[in-house]
Amino acid sequence: MKTYWVLVGSFGSGKSELALNLAVQKAKEGPCTLVDLDVINPYFRTSERGDVLKPAGVELIMPPFALDKIEIMSLSAQVFSVFSPGEGNVIFDIGGDDVGSIALGQYKARFDRIPPERINVLFIVNCLRPTAADFDSAMDVLAKIQYVSRLKVTGIVNNANLAGETEVCHLAEGYALAKQLSEATGIPVWGSCGTREVLNSFKLYVKEQGLDPTYVGRYQAIEVMMHRSWDKFLKEGL
Repeated sequence: MKTYWVLVGSFGSGKSELALNLAVQKAKEGPCTLVDLDVINPYFRTSERGDVLKPAGVELIMPPFALDKIEIMSLSAQVFSVFSPGEGNVIFDIGGDDVGSIALGQYKARFDRIPPERINVLFIVNCLRPTAADFDSAMDVLAKIQYVSRLKVTGIVNNANLAGETEVCHLAEGYALAKQLSEATGIPVWGSCGTREVLNSFKLYVKEQGLDPTYVGRYQAIEVMMHRSWDKFLKEGL
């Protein structure tokens, strides 16, 4: 049977980056489909990286006209095809906050037919973004996302980062927030994300500080694919 990964979170949490990396990783194990379900932010979406996904063997499903400079708030009927029987992994990249998660609601009947152990709903948290910078803010976003999506979050992901300026201290901040959220909700911490360099340093920090591995989860290395830098903008534009 297929395994489903649904990535939700606030704006700027890093859902798209994780979705891309997870898709490329899972494609090495077998069939993998990435569903771009973000109809909220047309200027920062996984559909842009078809040049990376196709060679990796990832099938991409994206909103109609997503890359044609025509933005229509609609979803492709092709999305329903990922719920058909088969093997492999299906990854959903959802729009930010509860507004973006509304799009998930229409597929509730389909998700209800899938064994719970086959569905991973990951709440991506970047404590360095204002919408989830503290416990109360993150809890509010989590509650709203679960309400409108009609899906229960199964894992919390510490994705604290400042893009190229990320340091170990940032992941440590994320660890503290992820721990709070997990203790309050009973939702396990799925993992901690970062570039390999930052993660290697964080691993040492975890050992030196005696942090609880339960609230660190797996170490998910991220290769930056969604490039959004001032230098790139000046050279290539959006």
